[in-house]
Amino acid sequence: MTLRPTRRAVLSGAALLLAGCAEVPSTGAVTQAEDPHQASGQREGIDVAPQPPADGASIDLVVGGFLQAMTSARDDYRVARAYLTKDMADRWDPHSGATIYQATNHKPTSTVATASLQAPIIGTVDADGHYHPGESQTLKHDFGMAQESGQWRISRPPEGLLISQYTFQRAWSAIPVYFFAADADRLVPDVIHLPSLGATPDAALRAMMAGVPEYLKPALRTALPAGVRAVGTTTVDAVGVVTVPLSASAAQLSESQRRLLASQVTWTLSGFAAISRIRFTAGGSLLPLPEAAEDNTVSADLYADLLPLPSTDSPTVVAVVKGQMGRVNAAGQALQIMPGALGQDARPETGVSAVASTQFAMPVATVSTPGAVWHAVSADRRSLVKWREGSDQVDVVATGVNLLRPQVLVDRSVVTFSTTDPTLIVVAADGSRMSTVVDLGGRTVASFSVSPDGIRVALVLQRGKTYGLGIGLLSRQDGAVHLGHIVDMPLSSSDANLSRITDVAWLSQIQLCVLGSAIESGVTAPYEVIVDGSGATSMGPLSGTSVESVVAVPMETGAEAVMLSEDGKLLHHEERFHWRQVLQGVSAVATTA
Repeated sequence: MTLRPTRRAVLSGAALLLAGCAEVPSTGAVTQAEDPHQASGQREGIDVAPQPPADGASIDLVVGGFLQAMTSARDDYRVARAYLTKDMADRWDPHSGATIYQATNHKPTSTVATASLQAPIIGTVDADGHYHPGESQTLKHDFGMAQESGQWRISRPPEGLLISQYTFQRAWSAIPVYFFAADADRLVPDVIHLPSLGATPDAALRAMMAGVPEYLKPALRTALPAGVRAVGTTTVDAVGVVTVPLSASAAQLSESQRRLLASQVTWTLSGFAAISRIRFTAGGSLLPLPEAAEDNTVSADLYADLLPLPSTDSPTVVAVVKGQMGRVNAAGQALQIMPGALGQDARPETGVSAVASTQFAMPVATVSTPGAVWHAVSADRRSLVKWREGSDQVDVVATGVNLLRPQVLVDRSVVTFSTTDPTLIVVAADGSRMSTVVDLGGRTVASFSVSPDGIRVALVLQRGKTYGLGIGLLSRQDGAVHLGHIVDMPLSSSDANLSRITDVAWLSQIQLCVLGSAIESGVTAPYEVIVDGSGATSMGPLSGTSVESVVAVPMETGAEAVMLSEDGKLLHHEERFHWRQVLQGVSAVATTA
């Protein structure tokens, strides 16, 4: 069984799970889509109905009421503004960003005429909706209490919003906004965060129209040509068809440009459950689209070829036991050892230390088609090898020192790290090798995983006994490979308080499985993490079992995920919070689509 989306997870090709409860009208501007959890009674978001300040309210009640009112974006934060002095009510800009703080055991303090709040900062959300993790930062804010007409009011509101971690995790939504890889052959999502009432298709479209964020510009581009923009608001009809109004200049685009633009917009809007199909206008007239239906509408399925996710329903788990590679059968109770040099003929000293997970659908061996090709790291971890199942021949395709678990990408290239330097090694499908020394500021790579679109690389970075998570951008130019723009993702301030990270795997284009613990000696367990580090949700518990590695293959229908415990137990993800033990005595594991 494959891994399915959970609360803040967004799997490409599946519906976006938006928190909140606003209704979708049959006509007019598109608003918040209904959360599928709510229909089944499993409500994930929280409703806030803030009250304006009562007559004669104390300083404590005014400040407490203001903090609660900032959780509701209704009517442009009308209730929150009621707690401010008249001058500041008009000047305060709640849309300039948000500071997320730890509210537990950190309440506002007051005197007879002042009030302030001091608390750890969990992270911030900028005006564009991008989350930035906080680390060792403290919020210190004086509310500047003043009296107007005998009532206490706040004269010094924060810059933007102050949101508790609890509220952020439960009443804000993570929304994927799509752009293209540099060669425009695949869609790649960015993530923005908005209050649930503000998480509308219009907001997602505005974020897409704003262009590629600065930090992603080295790897991504937009299909929106200069001069083409959205005008007005999107509208939805009674059957869920959305009309996206574009400027008249869109009519001058070629068919290929229209297809790219339509696919980028359609996937950006596809997560809203109320939307079934999309049509476009240019200057008020229908914009013809290649491959559109008779009513000139399109859907995300039409552009599924632009998502780099295999559609297989039968992923494969490969395990190494006593140096021999084999397939774990569908029931997960036995290992079928492969024939050949790295299978039945292998021994612990001649076998492999790691097998490459494969992001594309592996070929099925038949009488006329030889066995599948596998990539692995030799037992001494000095050779990256290529082996056709059943063959007695093993080919060395790259060498290094202390090579890490490899990965085969959708373009058939193979990626690994030699931890000395450290050096990123990429072997292309034609056998040519590219490598580059990566500047990690004195740290080493303990583990890594490349996103299914080949753009981001998640890194477990080590310095001494300290382990952390980093996300870098992978690019290839003029026959060379580059890994740069590495951003640390501290999870010690997350709700799971992960201070030690040991392994990582991609579950979707924006979702990671991270193995971590809160303390160095603690049990290592799996957590689900959005790529920007905006929260960590438990995928356990594991009854005290400490795990050392995780591998996964993202697919259109979910992700095949398995873990290996420190004592050699192979655990297969069955459903949320449930991992089933399937084998023992395993030294390495991989998954293939």
